Amino acid sequence: MFLSFEAESFVFQFTIQNMKIKIYTAIILSVVLYGSETWSVILRNECGLRVFEDWILRRIFKSQKNEVNRSLEKTS
Repeated sequence: MFLSFEAESFVFQFTIQNMKIKIYTAIILSVVLYGSETWSVILRNECGLRVFEDWILRRIFKSQKNEVNRSLEKTS
């Protein structure tokens, strides 16, 4: 089964995005939260962890957002 270039590009981008999410949950998150059971978490630390998580997720989904913006610019 052959796909158009746009469809192949989307499938490839989706696969890369899934791999990045799996790497994030399996490696990065486990390293960041290592020993968290013993932490005395204060609000400032919790906010810092949320900021870190948001930053990572923005980096993962950034390329997809840029691709959508480029395709919109081409059609306009």
